Amino acid sequence: MKTQKLLLFVFALMFCILLQNNVYAAEQTYTKTIRVQLKDGVRDVNTVWIDMKNPNIRVEAVLAKGSVGEVDTFQNIYNSAKDENTEIIAAINGTFFNVHSDLQPIGNIQVQGRNVFISNSGSSIGFTADNKIKTDWLYTTISGSINGNWEYPYNWSVWGINQVFYTDNANILYTPDFGNEVDAGNKTAIVIRNNKVVEIKKGLAPIHSDGYTLVFGAEVYSALFKIGDGVDYKVNYNQTDFSQGMKKGNTIDWSDVRTTIGAGPMLVKKGEALDNAAKEGFTDVKFTGRAQRSFIGEDKNSFLVMGTVNNVTLVELATILKDIGLINAINLDGGASSALMFEGKIITTPTRELSNSIVITAKKDTPIRLQLNGKEMFFDTDPYFSNSRTMVPLRGVMESVGADVGWDSATGAIFASKGDTKVEMWNDSDIVLVNGIEHQLDVSVQVRYNRTHVPVRFMTEIFGAEVDFLRDSNMVTIKMENTNPTEVYDKAISEYDKGNTLEAENLFLKVLEIEPSHAGAMLKLAKHYSSTDKAKSAIYYEQFLTLQPKDYSVWNSLGWTYAELGDIPKALGIFKDLTNQMPDTAEYWIALGDMYSHYQMQDYEAAKDCYNKALTCNPSESQKARIQRKLGN
Repeated sequence: MKTQKLLLFVFALMFCILLQNNVYAAEQTYTKTIRVQLKDGVRDVNTVWIDMKNPNIRVEAVLAKGSVGEVDTFQNIYNSAKDENTEIIAAINGTFFNVHSDLQPIGNIQVQGRNVFISNSGSSIGFTADNKIKTDWLYTTISGSINGNWEYPYNWSVWGINQVFYTDNANILYTPDFGNEVDAGNKTAIVIRNNKVVEIKKGLAPIHSDGYTLVFGAEVYSALFKIGDGVDYKVNYNQTDFSQGMKKGNTIDWSDVRTTIGAGPMLVKKGEALDNAAKEGFTDVKFTGRAQRSFIGEDKNSFLVMGTVNNVTLVELATILKDIGLINAINLDGGASSALMFEGKIITTPTRELSNSIVITAKKDTPIRLQLNGKEMFFDTDPYFSNSRTMVPLRGVMESVGADVGWDSATGAIFASKGDTKVEMWNDSDIVLVNGIEHQLDVSVQVRYNRTHVPVRFMTEIFGAEVDFLRDSNMVTIKMENTNPTEVYDKAISEYDKGNTLEAENLFLKVLEIEPSHAGAMLKLAKHYSSTDKAKSAIYYEQFLTLQPKDYSVWNSLGWTYAELGDIPKALGIFKDLTNQMPDTAEYWIALGDMYSHYQMQDYEAAKDCYNKALTCNPSESQKARIQRKLGN
C-alpha cells in the first residue's frame, strides 16, 4: 500500500528546473535551484553539486570547536577546516544533536578515519580516501582486549565512544575528541597511554593525547584491569538488522572510509525512493510531518549532491531526490539546524548554532594517500612533498609499522624503536642516529600542523619495509611483514578454526615475537600444546599467569599439566594455593585430594580431609559421585 501511494505521488510530481548557472557539463562544483510543483504549491530545492572524480576534493566531518558536545556558528565550523593548503568549497549541516540539554550528537561521526561518536540509529554516509561514497544502515560496536586476550573473561566492550550517559551501569570509551578530561563520578576510569594502563581512579580523570580513557559503570569490567596491562580495541562494522527492532546484522567493510556522518532516515537506496522513517526509529511528528529539510547523496555520475528544501515530508523529499537523479541519499538534521553554503555564500541560514557540519574542501596539492599492506592509513595531518621526498607524520606511521615512539627530555631527541633498532632524530635537523650511527637525510625532520614529519622511505625501510609510490593514484604503499599483533592473532584464530593447526601455531608464535606480553597467544599455545607437548604447555601457562595471576581456571589447568608430567609436588602446591584463594570451590578440593592420594605422596588422611571439605562446597551431582568413590562409600 505504501508503494502504491509512493507511485501515485511520483506521478503527481512535476518539476521546473531553474538554472542558476548557464553551463553545467564542464563544471566540477556548482549550485542550482530546482523548483518542484507539489499538490499544495511550489517548493524550491537548493542544491550543491560536487564532482567527486576530482582527486583534490575532500569531504570532512567537522566538529564545533573541534570537540564532541560543543556548538558554534555554521560559519565558524566550516571556516575551521581552512588552512594554507585547503580551500572551503561548500558546507551543509550534519547530524542531529541534543539542542536543549548536553549538546551531544545523535549519529555516527568519523573524522579523518577516527571514530569520534557512535550512535546506532538511522543511516550513515561515508567517504573513502579515493572519494567513493557509501550509504548504509551502520551498526557499530567496540570490542576490547587486555594483554591480547580477546575472549572471556578478559574481553570487554563499551556502549559507545564519547557519549555522556547518565545511568550508573554505562560503559564508555573517551578519546581526545571529547576533551582532555572526563568526570567518571562514582564509576571507574581506566586511563590508557600508548596502549598501557597508567592509572585507575574515580572522579575526574585525564584523557591523554596519546591514548584514551575507559569509564566503566559495570564493576565486572573495571575489576579486570590493573596498572601496566596492555589494552587494545577494535571497531566492528555491521549493517543494522531491522527484522526485530534494531540489532547487529551482517558484517560490512567500512575500513577504507575516512569521513562518516550518520543521521537518517535513508531516503534513496540504489535508485529507489524509500519510506523508511519508522523502521529506523524516526516516529516523532517532527520527523514524519512537513518541515525544513537537509539532505546529502550521490548521482550515477559520481557527483555528491547536497541541499535544503522547506516544508516537505520525508516521503516527498525521497521522491524529489530520486527524480532529480540521486541513486543514494540520506536525510540530515533539519528545522532550525538546516544550513547550506557554496563558495562563501550562505544559501540556507540556520537559526541556531550547530554541533557539526559536513564541509567540502579542495586541496591545493592533491592529497597523498598511504597504504600499509593494502590497508588505507589515515592521520590528522596529510603527507606532503618536500625536496621530492614524501613527508609523513612520525608517530602515526611508526606506530602503524609496530615501532614505539617517544621523546627524550634530557637530549631533546625524538626516537622510534622496534626490536633491536632505535632511531633518534631532532626537529629541523637532517641528522639521525640509527643505533648510535649517524646518517644524513635528504630533507630535515619538520614540524607542520604541530606534528613531527619525517621522510617515509627512510624511516620505514630502516624497520624492514618496502616502499613504493604509485603516481596514478598519488599513493605511497608500504609493504612489510605484518607487525600488528592483533591482526596476526585474528589470522591465527581464523586458521585454527579452519583446522589448520600448524599454520595457526606458527602465527601464534609470530604474535609473541611481535608482542612478547601477548597473553592471548600464550593461552592459545598452552591449550594447543596440552594434547601434544605437556612441557611446552606448562611453559606457556606459566607465562600467561605472570600477566594474569588471578586466573584461577588457568592455575587449575597448570596444576593438572604438572600432574600429567609427573611433578606431583608442584601440582599439589598449585592446588593448595587454589583452595586458599577459593576455599568454597569443590573442584579445587577434589584436585588437592587427588594429589595427596597419589602414590608419590600417599597422604591418605589429608586426601580424605580434602574430599570431605569438597562435600561442604555445594558440589555438582557428578562431583558428589566422584567424591563418594574416592572415600569408598
